[in-house]
Amino acid sequence: MRSSSTFLLGRSLLRGLCILAVLVQISTALIWTTAPSASAASASVEYRPPSDAEIVDHFRPPPKPWMAGNRGIDYGTSAGAQVRASADGRVIFAGEVGGALHVTIEHADGLRTSSSFLYSLTVNAGNQVRAGDVIGIAGGPFHFGVRAPDDTYLDPEALLAGLLRPRARLVPGTDQGLESLGARERRTLLDVFLDTGTAALSATSTWTSQTTALVTHYLIELNPTTHALRTVDSFAKWVHDQGICTPPATPVPVHQSRRIVVLVSGLGTSSDSNTAWEVDTEMLGYADADVVRYSYQGGQAPRVDANQSGNLRSVSSHPLHAIATRPFDSLDSQQSVGTSADHLSALLQSVAAAQPGTPIDVVAHSQGGVVARLAVERSGAAGRLPSEVDTLVTLSSPQQGAPLATGVVALGESPGGAAALSQVRASGAADELDNHLPAISDLAETSPIISELHQRPMPEGVRFVAIGGSGDLVVPGSAAIDQTADASIILPTDVGKDAHGTLPSSPAATREIGLAVAGIGPTCQGLGDATKAFVTAETIRYGQTVAAASAAVAAGVLPIPPAD
Repeated sequence: MRSSSTFLLGRSLLRGLCILAVLVQISTALIWTTAPSASAASASVEYRPPSDAEIVDHFRPPPKPWMAGNRGIDYGTSAGAQVRASADGRVIFAGEVGGALHVTIEHADGLRTSSSFLYSLTVNAGNQVRAGDVIGIAGGPFHFGVRAPDDTYLDPEALLAGLLRPRARLVPGTDQGLESLGARERRTLLDVFLDTGTAALSATSTWTSQTTALVTHYLIELNPTTHALRTVDSFAKWVHDQGICTPPATPVPVHQSRRIVVLVSGLGTSSDSNTAWEVDTEMLGYADADVVRYSYQGGQAPRVDANQSGNLRSVSSHPLHAIATRPFDSLDSQQSVGTSADHLSALLQSVAAAQPGTPIDVVAHSQGGVVARLAVERSGAAGRLPSEVDTLVTLSSPQQGAPLATGVVALGESPGGAAALSQVRASGAADELDNHLPAISDLAETSPIISELHQRPMPEGVRFVAIGGSGDLVVPGSAAIDQTADASIILPTDVGKDAHGTLPSSPAATREIGLAVAGIGPTCQGLGDATKAFVTAETIRYGQTVAAASAAVAAGVLPIPPAD
């Protein structure tokens, strides 16, 4: 037990420290006002709006820190809109808090601006950014907040109008006992979840509806009846195909008149080299100059062809040289599928304008098939599809969504699952794929993009053929075909990841592309071969669904147990 003198001494010291603290606070306090101050001692920073969208909810600071309000402003951005840095600064936080993505930037005047409830991020903590740099992609409305160094929330509209001016303040650092910035930032960002702002409510609503959609999807997919019905439909399709299919011994007609082919590559590809470029266009009868490779940056990719050794070389001139040429990389191919589709729609118009009257065939691999189908359907509905577009062939494209993408979306719904995905990315096992970018979510079976594919018919005059591989572990063959297509077929392949990438260059796929362009039915398959191909593909699809659902249950996302 302490002595009386020790207690009195401690109390005196405590009182003295409190008085000293008050004096220091008074002498060094930072005063934030809404009136302009020409005598601001800190660095001058010019702020600009992070978005051109309309402000749909204004600053409403809560009466008490633990109560709801709106600690910033909300922009009414649409999905896919770019969110930009409002001023030069350093990214001090970029990541997930409470299941939502946030970016916080510290500026030279000590202020921190935060953009919250984003769909994906394009920066990392530690990055230096300039005003106007893209820091993320919106999935709908997003929240923009401003805080002083002491975490006081300020009115962003006043800041953007130039009405906030800081005066000098001594700010304690971690060596003075201040909590580490990352931990403090996470705790502070959680405050925005209390808000009744548009962005917070939209994020909560999106999370709830997405989780509901995932639960419904897995309840259906884990039901054996679903797969039994698909098997029945597959048999009915085989019976129908017997009347339109082409015997294996029948050679593929080679088109005699000039045609143009547009190749569309898949997720995570670049313009340098990818499997879509390996489609045997020469065997199919296309001249080198009539092969156009779609760029995810818009326009066409640099023109290349394969020489005898299989190496790529540049094509110096071609009749379609007027079309803009832009290289693209893996990140470009992971943008919103809707944005990619709009770029392809514009390219098809450019090709038709450059070579009017020449038939155009579109051959697309993997994600490219979803991009191509969406582009053709959207353009047709809007009356902008060139009449020259004649055939669409998709290879291993998730026409019904990709089970692996659905699993990634499900895992991302919980902090634990999101952390696991981050570890996978950090290990390099996912190559350059990033689930924070829009494309993977767009390819999930529950995504609005996949739903949109089936909401409108293929434009009249366009022949649509879907091709899958039985052993494809990336996009199961039964998910790559479509009952509404003019023709579809699951080709027998080895089981493995390589089955996905090798399909475009396979002789079997080349034959089916040629038959599609010629306007005749797919190659006839015996009942045994067709059944084996479908059952193999559907088994892979079911196995991926069970694995994804089990992982989501373990992560606490789904309240349902996976099927036995």
